[in-house]
Amino acid sequence: MDYFEQLGVGRDATTTEIKKAYRKLANKYHPDKNNDSGIDVEEQFQLIKTAYDTLSDPQKRKLYLKSNYTLITDPREVADSFWQSALS
Repeated sequence: MDYFEQLGVGRDATTTEIKKAYRKLANKYHPDKNNDSGIDVEEQFQLIKTAYDTLSDPQKRKLYLKSNYTLITDPREVADSFWQSALS
């Protein structure tokens, strides 16, 4: 699933909007606050956390947008960006 959809924000959302959306969803799906056994709240919470971690960091967000929303013509570009993010 798309991280922007996961948090319910647009692709042009600011860091403040992303943080606000994350806090709202984190309160809703946090395992300690949600006792609904019909939904796997821990899994949903982890998905929300992963989306926030990626979108709140400018470098990770740039890499996410580049790798998921653009046509990459040079495979070396993908490998370079992967190793840059992995080593930093």
